[in-house]
Amino acid sequence: MKKIYLFILVLSCLAINAKAQSVEDSLKEQLSEIKDRVNGLDERLLTSESDLSKLTKIKFSGYIQSEFNYYENKATYPSNNFSLRRVRLKATYEAADGVKFVLQPDFAPGSLSLKDAYVVLNDHFVQNGLFKNALSLTAGKFNRMNYEVEYSSSQREVPERSLVIRSLYPGERAIGFKLEVNPQNIPLKLQLGMFNGNDGGFTQFSDTTGKSASNTIENKDYDSFKDIMARATYSFKLGDFGGLDIGAHAYFGSLKSSTNATLHSDYATIDSSKVGDAVKKNWFGAEFQFFADVLGGLSLKGEYIAGKNATLGGSKFANGNLLPNFQNNFAGYYVYLIKNVGKKNQFAFRYDYYDPNTDIKGSDVTITKYAGSNTAKIGSMKSSIADLATSTFTFAWHYYFDDNIRITLAYAIVQNEKVGTNAAGVTNYKASYTNPDGTIGYNDYSTIFKQNQLTIRLQAKF
Repeated sequence: MKKIYLFILVLSCLAINAKAQSVEDSLKEQLSEIKDRVNGLDERLLTSESDLSKLTKIKFSGYIQSEFNYYENKATYPSNNFSLRRVRLKATYEAADGVKFVLQPDFAPGSLSLKDAYVVLNDHFVQNGLFKNALSLTAGKFNRMNYEVEYSSSQREVPERSLVIRSLYPGERAIGFKLEVNPQNIPLKLQLGMFNGNDGGFTQFSDTTGKSASNTIENKDYDSFKDIMARATYSFKLGDFGGLDIGAHAYFGSLKSSTNATLHSDYATIDSSKVGDAVKKNWFGAEFQFFADVLGGLSLKGEYIAGKNATLGGSKFANGNLLPNFQNNFAGYYVYLIKNVGKKNQFAFRYDYYDPNTDIKGSDVTITKYAGSNTAKIGSMKSSIADLATSTFTFAWHYYFDDNIRITLAYAIVQNEKVGTNAAGVTNYKASYTNPDGTIGYNDYSTIFKQNQLTIRLQAKF
């Protein structure tokens, strides 16, 4: 009987051991399966982290400027309108340490355009001395090196840039490259750039017959000339009172001559040239920005630019001769006064002046003309209202709802340089325009006629 019990006990132990082994094997299989699932999750998490890391390198910013304008100039029709002045979306991608890509289109209705498209390479190879981490290279389409050009339109204290800047740097941007030096321990910034130099659309003439091809792609190059620009700025700290920045810039450019003569802005000097020769445009500027931490904040800033600009000739006279190229001596400047009023209000004033032809006075405009020996060859070129100076007083008041929303009320008082009158007291020039009822009106340039503009703007940015 004992043997039977012993036999049963042995069988039971064997059964229990076999069952335990089976359970253990099952648990191992389950653990292996769970481990595989966890590894799969780890791989997916790593992939997600990699994707998130890439996304964190992309930053978006932008702003919208919606505005109402009223124009006092009777030649402007309609005299008032609502518009979207700027609709910008900027994407910045930090591809690697020291490498940045920027893309910024403007979605303003009817004028979709590419504003910025460039790459910035910051030098990390120089790790010692004055130029440690101080060098950067920018290539693509970007703002040219000028204070008011580089100053964002979302921050500017008046609605538009000054007339001298709009005339010299239409569109603000250019295609080329820029080398910048900004030492860490010295408040100095040096910039050197080279650009195509073709701003907006041009009509280029292939030969002296006047056969032309339209170039309407902004900044597209159509000659072998390149424009060079340089700028230097230095900052002074004035203790707790504020700071002062000073700077200067120079521009050296050329256009491809499209005719065989170049007339100067005195309407007396003419140079012979060949189609394809360089027509120079060079100028220099000096700037300052003064910031004072008094009574909530005050700043005073300005710039003066003078030199020689150029436009291409080529259009035919009635006798078949070509209009000459034109080089004009010019001068212009602007001065800002900005004062914070409390934490949410700001007052701004700007006076800007631009004289596109410093060689003749307003009283000589439409009277002075070319009367040299080459009259039969190029025709009789006469001065026009394009040679008149313009002064603008702009007043603006800003109210900041917060850091991202601003409403602006601005009023610009525009004054033209006056032309002369003849012996009978009749104006030397008046510009005609058509009224809404079909009648003809005139702006008399021997007087300062109304050209003022009111702007109410709401800006939102992110």
